[in-house]
Amino acid sequence: MKLLIITFLFLEFNIYSQAIFEEHGEREYSDELNKELLSKVCENLKIKYSNIYLYKSSSTNYNSETTFFVIRYITNKYDDGNEYYTKYLFVNNSNGKIIDHINDENLKFMDNEAGQPSKTYIFKNKIVLNNQNKAIGLMTEYSVGGCVFLYSEQKFSIITLSENKLKKILYEYPIRKTQGESNCSGSHEIEILETSIIISKGKTNGLSDLLVTKKFIYEDVIEGDLEKNINSKNLVKNKMEKEKLQFNGMIYDFKKDDSYRFLKF
Repeated sequence: MKLLIITFLFLEFNIYSQAIFEEHGEREYSDELNKELLSKVCENLKIKYSNIYLYKSSSTNYNSETTFFVIRYITNKYDDGNEYYTKYLFVNNSNGKIIDHINDENLKFMDNEAGQPSKTYIFKNKIVLNNQNKAIGLMTEYSVGGCVFLYSEQKFSIITLSENKLKKILYEYPIRKTQGESNCSGSHEIEILETSIIISKGKTNGLSDLLVTKKFIYEDVIEGDLEKNINSKNLVKNKMEKEKLQFNGMIYDFKKDDSYRFLKF
């Protein structure tokens, strides 16, 4: 029995080396924003500091010489509202000189748009994909408010700095998704996707494989009402799926899958 336990632990240890995150609600994000360095960055980018959406921007030390920023800022002002961009950039710590930067075109929006993206959060812990480089994890949530139509989606991206070039090696992988409908008084039909990602010890094209576990949770709840002759109902279904993401030399490619496993519209 003891030999069996030791063998199991040995196999588990060799399956993966780091959990990026295990489940919703157990993620740590950087709450830093180096405002002094950001002011130098704005000068170098020719962006007004006053146009920076400070509480939706953040930063983290990439190494002793470099800082990574996510900044959201106003690009244009119109009569009916402002236009916003989200920019990712690596900068030199000493002078704010821009090493490389890109705008995320999917995070460009206007004040009056529905389903605006949340702040893009930087994962606190760096992601180790090989022995040479560390990567940065990002999460952005999209949602629509209201109690009748239920929708939200969290997407995960991985950013690296290679030869002074910023690269998105994983872009907007869905890690949590909720969709359904409610009568706003207790009855609802909803399906939730929860995802965990761990880093495998196996590598493809120099970077570790990512092992994904998907959990689909379906709920169909009806609040009983004796006066209206409505019987209560509480149906819950679960399904687990696994997926391996491999680096193809440029990105972690994946098949986009928007289908639900239980919910039918």
